[in-house]
Amino acid sequence: MRSRWLIAFSIVLFGLDSASAQPQPPLPPPVPPASNGPTELPPLLPPPPPDAPLAEVPRPGTAPGIDYDQGYLYLPEKAPERPRRPEECGPGGRWWVTPSFELSWVPSVRPPASVRLRLSDGLGNTAPGPVIPVAGRSAGQFEAALGLVLGHWFDESHTNGAEASFFIRSADNTFGGVTPGMLVLFPEGPWRGTPQVIAFPEPFGDRILGTFPSTLSTFFTTVDVNYRRKLLCTDNARLDALVGYRFAYLRDELYLGEVPDDNSDYKRNRAAVANPFHGAQVGLAGEVRKNGWYASGAAKVAFGVVTPEVTATGLFAGAEGRVGSQFTALRALTTAEKNEFAAMPVLNLSIGRQVSARTRVFAGYTFQYLSRAGRLGDALTPANSGLVLNDFWTQSVNFGFEWRH
Repeated sequence: MRSRWLIAFSIVLFGLDSASAQPQPPLPPPVPPASNGPTELPPLLPPPPPDAPLAEVPRPGTAPGIDYDQGYLYLPEKAPERPRRPEECGPGGRWWVTPSFELSWVPSVRPPASVRLRLSDGLGNTAPGPVIPVAGRSAGQFEAALGLVLGHWFDESHTNGAEASFFIRSADNTFGGVTPGMLVLFPEGPWRGTPQVIAFPEPFGDRILGTFPSTLSTFFTTVDVNYRRKLLCTDNARLDALVGYRFAYLRDELYLGEVPDDNSDYKRNRAAVANPFHGAQVGLAGEVRKNGWYASGAAKVAFGVVTPEVTATGLFAGAEGRVGSQFTALRALTTAEKNEFAAMPVLNLSIGRQVSARTRVFAGYTFQYLSRAGRLGDALTPANSGLVLNDFWTQSVNFGFEWRH
């Protein structure tokens, strides 16, 4: 039985060995991938000789000298220029604010004589009233003032901008007067309300001596607004042209009482001469900088019209001026308004120091001149039949700082 299994196993091994010894059939050829392009590659381009010049790329607008070859990578002769930010003309900052404190002085026109007021009984009759000892007095020649400049550049290069300036000065001189036979009363206080005058008949008038305050004042202010255009700019200097408008206002007053506190009732008893001015303005402004220091200046001139206005209200209507021992009517107080041509030049000079990136401090000088203006001192002169026009000026030494942003 065992011999039968051995014979069968030998037959199986012999059959397997014979099958592995037979040759395998050949594999089928590979299928090439589908392609829409050419079946053959283009020949390689020969490299150019070492000494041969490179072919030039034709510029736009010119006839091409060679054919464009997509096999080359063409580079521009230089990198294209990037847009650059406009250069800023100093000083830095598109906004600037410049406040200043000024010590100013003006010419004074002092009245030559005392002024006597007239009392009215309400029926059209008048009688002599208090006498104001204003002869030889003035509101004060030397007084403090304030200045302010605001400006803005419209563009980053500081070429076009706008600038406005403001100046104000007010001076007052309060003095006392004595009136025999009368009392000058201020029911609401000497700094407000309307004064009341009580005249006593004889023989009581000889026993009464009244006192009262009077005030002489001078007020001046000017404002200008200008378009500012760069003319010249270097690393350390600039020069600009100015075109704009200027307003100025000069007023002299004499009134009973003290300086009012936001009340206009005192205007019922006053004599005043006001001079509003309106004009077109041109000018130049510039500065020079070096080692943290700078010097700046501006010269402007406005041409326009001034309109002197004379008013005499309340007890000052019909006021009289002393001539010797007598009093005569002040005819200049009835002068009618009239437009007059006037010019107003302004000069500003300053020297300063840069103390931080945005702040500068300075000291300077300012001169302002109005060619025609009426003054109260001339209106209170008995010899004048009308208002005499003179010039007016103010000079000031100023100290301040400039802040830029």
